[in-house]
Amino acid sequence: MQINFQYQKPAVINALRFHFLNRGEIRVFSYVLIILFVFAVGGYWIDIVSFQAVVAIVLMIVLLLLVFWYLLPASIYKKAATFRESIRLQYNEEGMVIGTHVGERHINWTNFNNVVETQDFFYLYRDKKSFFLIPTNAFQDDADKLTFSHMLQQKFDHYVLKR
Repeated sequence: MQINFQYQKPAVINALRFHFLNRGEIRVFSYVLIILFVFAVGGYWIDIVSFQAVVAIVLMIVLLLLVFWYLLPASIYKKAATFRESIRLQYNEEGMVIGTHVGERHINWTNFNNVVETQDFFYLYRDKKSFFLIPTNAFQDDADKLTFSHMLQQKFDHYVLKR
């Protein structure tokens, strides 16, 4: 089966945000910041922590939100030329062939270890940091998308569906 698509910048930026914010270490870090903030506010309330310390923690949280919500996804999008290409994707039981104007590359399903399906994308992970995005709207109809989803579910033990 073959699908053709071109990435849409806002959708890719949101997909990158989803990826970063669902990383385990980012979650742990955000929980630590929330706990730190709660303790700082509590300490300020009982007059142990200064107002400046609370403001500094709030500014750190805002800065990190800006980095993970805007700067990191935008910089990744800008660096990856693939997001600005027209993609031709052929897939079957063995793997897929990704084609652009530069050429084609065959990738076996065994090169991926994890798949996450959201409403907008299939994330095919090679490792924790590297993945290939397939937009769900690239499929002609819901039946084709469902067929692809079922095929991936059969291929991967680590298949996560997040809607």
